[in-house]
Amino acid sequence: MLQQIYSNLLRNRIRLSFIVFAFLLFEDFIEGIRPHNIDSFQDLWGFTGLLLVVGGVSLRSWAAGIIKKSDSLATTGPYCLTRHPLYIGSLLMAIGFCNIIGDGENIWAVFGIALIVYFPTIRKEELYLAQKFGEEWNRYTQHTSIFFPKRLPLNLHSNWSLRQWLHNKEYNAFASSLVVLVILELLHEFPILESLMATIR
Repeated sequence: MLQQIYSNLLRNRIRLSFIVFAFLLFEDFIEGIRPHNIDSFQDLWGFTGLLLVVGGVSLRSWAAGIIKKSDSLATTGPYCLTRHPLYIGSLLMAIGFCNIIGDGENIWAVFGIALIVYFPTIRKEELYLAQKFGEEWNRYTQHTSIFFPKRLPLNLHSNWSLRQWLHNKEYNAFASSLVVLVILELLHEFPILESLMATIR
């Protein structure tokens, strides 16, 4: 029973992550936490958060335009640097949003989800890829790591394709990130919302 529930959590990890993040954002809003400014160099937390979000979205988009899930082993572009650029991109985005929101508790929620949900998923995917691609996978893992690059290849050429990017529905991550950034900027620019919540409380 518990194993089935956990399997469902892993299968619906993206939806779960979105729900948890939306809940944290709503909680911060209720508590009157005002996000950092994302369009000012003077607000280091906000600007750093924006860079992390943009970097994460870019890394995911780069990877999504290359990978053909279950059809072939992706080894070019960002896959020369890390075996899981999509997950790394998501983590960068999540940390970036935590920086912008400015509630230190959120980062623990992000790492908790990564530890409980995403790390087991990565392990499961690697076992599947090892079984499916055999020796090709073994050669690939000799010069790449799960997260951080073992080396920096001189040639990061890849056959990036907009069609593949669309096929992998990466526009969902792009659009969602843009919407959240707009919401956070509005919450920063219009503190009247804080006064409204203070009145309701």
